[in-house]
Amino acid sequence: MFKLEKQISKAVLTVYGYVGGAYLDYRAISEALDEVTAAGYTKLDFHLHTYGGVVFDGNIIYNALAAFTAKGEIDIYVDGVAASMGAILITAGTRVHIVDNGFIMIHKPQGGAYGTDADLTSSAQLLVSMGKQFAQTLQARTGNKPEEVATWLDGTDHWFDADQAIAAGLADDKFSAKATNVAKLSTEEATQLGAQALYERFAASLNSDHQTINKEMNKEDLIKRYALTGVTAQSTDEEVLAAVDAKIKEGSDAAAAANRTAIAAATDQAILDKKITKEQRETYIARGEKLGLADYNAQLNDMKAYVPITDQLEGKGGGEGPTASATDRKGWTWKDYQAKAPRELEEMPKKDPKAFTALYKGEYGVEPEL
Repeated sequence: MFKLEKQISKAVLTVYGYVGGAYLDYRAISEALDEVTAAGYTKLDFHLHTYGGVVFDGNIIYNALAAFTAKGEIDIYVDGVAASMGAILITAGTRVHIVDNGFIMIHKPQGGAYGTDADLTSSAQLLVSMGKQFAQTLQARTGNKPEEVATWLDGTDHWFDADQAIAAGLADDKFSAKATNVAKLSTEEATQLGAQALYERFAASLNSDHQTINKEMNKEDLIKRYALTGVTAQSTDEEVLAAVDAKIKEGSDAAAAANRTAIAAATDQAILDKKITKEQRETYIARGEKLGLADYNAQLNDMKAYVPITDQLEGKGGGEGPTASATDRKGWTWKDYQAKAPRELEEMPKKDPKAFTALYKGEYGVEPEL
């Protein structure tokens, strides 16, 4: 569910769903906040119901909310559950209100990774960093001691009902439930059910209050937001969400194709500039795709055009780097290199064996064994 209302003195944003999903998506939240800011609002009521989701998407949403809070006020209302990444999102609010039969759940940031050992190590290090960041965020919000907050991030799920959340500093007060047909549970029962199951207990009742308006409005909003084709407000939820997924994939594929084209163009220019050879093209393109376009261009920019030493001896080439001293090298003998450029002579068998052979034979009368 995603609903943005503009009232006289404030805006009201209601979002129920999975962090990183179609509704609680960082792009959707950022665009909504931009729209609210552009309309001149400095106060926002943010009604939230989520069982968590992708920590990286959630981190972006948190930053967007915090940026709004820095200039205005956000009252966050936990309409049902704020679990996992949802518990971190609410700390960005100026004030936090929790429904009297709701829950907040905190645990250590979790995530998955696929790839090489370096990829897995990098992902693990990122989760460690995010865990430290979450601890600081929770400590700043609640005022609790670091050791107390550390117990919430020990690898297990820590559930807080409304009263416990207020006592822990996670919420400021509580309000009467919208979902009146949801039985109030203990934290032990919430732990046994789990975040997603508890979310679903509230979802049907919470959505029923908005069912008529949202069934059409949310579809129209998604169609407009993502410029969807092939679906209308009369399409099923599954068809609209499938169109959103297809649009996101289309954008991702287009960006990847544009990136590959740019890397190939940069590689071809490097060949023209004689920084690499045609034979190295595919190797360098693969390197560029791994590094990313910005880092790859920086690497190519630092490279100098390669000019064989034989060309230097013959006075060919020009410009910067090796060719700048080509005239100085013209006519050099073996002894000249030994006296003036011994390292260059030492590297010559690998870099330019033909020139090395000529110099060696000129000095000793026989060809070297390379």
